[in-house]
Amino acid sequence: MLLTAATDLKPVLSFSLASIALLASPGPATVALAASGASFGLRRSLKFYFGIVVGLIPAIALVAGGVFVALRAVPVVSSVLFAVSVAYILYLAVKIASAPPHSDPEEVASPGFLSGFILGITNVKAYAVFAALFGGFALGISDQWDVLIKAAICMAVIVVFDFLWLATGSNLRHFFTNPVLSRIVNTGLAALMLVMVVWSVWRS
Repeated sequence: MLLTAATDLKPVLSFSLASIALLASPGPATVALAASGASFGLRRSLKFYFGIVVGLIPAIALVAGGVFVALRAVPVVSSVLFAVSVAYILYLAVKIASAPPHSDPEEVASPGFLSGFILGITNVKAYAVFAALFGGFALGISDQWDVLIKAAICMAVIVVFDFLWLATGSNLRHFFTNPVLSRIVNTGLAALMLVMVVWSVWRS
């Protein structure tokens, strides 16, 4: 049986809480979602959100299959992943920093599905978190179910809390109708994106 007693739920609960603590915390993707919501609104940022969610699926698969750990042992791979991640987040940061004020929302195109997908699959924080979660917890069940349940929990956390980050940013948007204040906020969120990716790599 997959789960035979109430005590079997304890490892799952512990893993779920750890997943929320790590995956819902500020990072390149979550801050980018908040920044996109604040700059372009909820509706125009949904494709970006779905792109991030879908992009994190292969990231989970690489970690769960042990591929990421093997590749990370090769210094050049880690360096390339870091360079691609920083370069793309820099591109997104510039796009968000240059977003028009709330009163002129259609002037600049918002990040789309592909932008989110690339950010998701190159998100260095996500790889480090997935590696810690998959390697640091044992659910006390077969290896196959262990991986599947962990992946399902991680995806559920991502779907819910990434949307909350987007919605939070979108709600803040209504407070920044002043063009100068809007520019300051957009630039600050863009800078925070860069800080988070560097911090995530340093921590990992």
